[in-house]
Amino acid sequence: MYIKTRSMEIIQAIDEAFLRMSLLGLRILQSVITIPIIGFAAAILDDFSNASIHIPGKATAAEAVACVCIVYVALSFLPIFFEGALFFTTCMILDALFLAGWITLTAVWDSDGTGSCVAFNQKYFNIHPPLSYDRTDCRVVKAMYAFMIINL
Repeated sequence: MYIKTRSMEIIQAIDEAFLRMSLLGLRILQSVITIPIIGFAAAILDDFSNASIHIPGKATAAEAVACVCIVYVALSFLPIFFEGALFFTTCMILDALFLAGWITLTAVWDSDGTGSCVAFNQKYFNIHPPLSYDRTDCRVVKAMYAFMIINL
């Protein structure tokens, strides 16, 4: 990582380095939190499709937002090592959009993530005989919901 410090004062150079390091740390944390959401949503999508149950749109939305977030995190590593005010402005706008997406997903999953497993099973698996993974799906949804809140 090369930062042009010759034309900067020492305080400005330290601020620049701290900003870049903190952005790297936040992006790594964001990817560590988002990767399990991809797995949880994929497990729910798989179980619902195996049970021939209508897949809720919020499960597909959770998978899509998490996948796009990981791509964004991967692409945002490169410009951190370089410079440009346009990059930081673009990151700020995209971070605001992802914040809105995670808030929306958290609100949509609220009843499933905070409700009881009995209510979850009645909501999605009531018309079918009990499946071996319906209780597991409830726990996966609760874990995914917790990771969504942490990702905020």
